[in-house]
Amino acid sequence: MFPKARVEFVHGDTMTITLWEFDQGGDVPSHQHPHEQIVHCLEGTFEVTVDGEVVVLGAGESVVIPSGVEHAAHARTAARGIDVFHPVREDYRR
Repeated sequence: MFPKARVEFVHGDTMTITLWEFDQGGDVPSHQHPHEQIVHCLEGTFEVTVDGEVVVLGAGESVVIPSGVEHAAHARTAARGIDVFHPVREDYRR
């Protein structure tokens, strides 16, 4: 899905959880979607730009991305984390 990344999706009835791991330098291009999203960094340093504001996450830190807001991400170091989406990401079902 993204170069320099490994992603696994878990879908419930009303939410999707994404388990992700990025190599240093991995990027998520700027985009938006109707889902509310929470990004939680488990390890490494992960930069998330939300509506033009850069938020640098370290292990144990999170950021909330409201529905419809432009956002992007960049792995400053190798990083691992979890994203939670509501409602379910039907576009990510296999």
